[in-house]
Amino acid sequence: MKETLNLLPVEVRIGAPKKRGKFYYLVVGFVIYTVVIISLWFLNIIKTKKFDSEIGKLNKQKIELQQKILPPPPVPATVPVDKEILDAMEKAPKWSSIISEMSVVVPADVWLSSIESKEDRGMKQMHIKGFSTTQLGVANLISALEASHYFYDVEIIFSQKGEKDISFELKTRVKWT
Repeated sequence: MKETLNLLPVEVRIGAPKKRGKFYYLVVGFVIYTVVIISLWFLNIIKTKKFDSEIGKLNKQKIELQQKILPPPPVPATVPVDKEILDAMEKAPKWSSIISEMSVVVPADVWLSSIESKEDRGMKQMHIKGFSTTQLGVANLISALEASHYFYDVEIIFSQKGEKDISFELKTRVKWT
């Protein structure tokens, strides 16, 4: 017994193309996909070769331009400095060293209010004003200044006792170098 019934006449049925299965369409799709991938791969290779040739040309131009660039002129080893400037720099005190030394020698019970530098008859002097809680603090400052590398001939200009502290002024000669 027949499972299906066909109502078309036999002549029409013979002229109809045979049905193709799913496998046929799968194979056709795979072939089209492969052709597209291979064509894109060839296009990529062609463009890469073009870029490589352009990069080679640019590298050659870069080398030519680098060879055309002149090196900078040599800088003179020493810049002439005016003799007066050098003399002035030699006469200038080494303030950083002097102030550093001053910060080390000042006792804990002494604080300074002013430091002035003067030149008197070719001798460089400093006037130091400050306060101390005791006379011993002033004496310790004088001893520390005289023991220092930078100060010598320390003299007391005045020392006056106030209500809470002792004000003083010292004069000392300074070695600049």
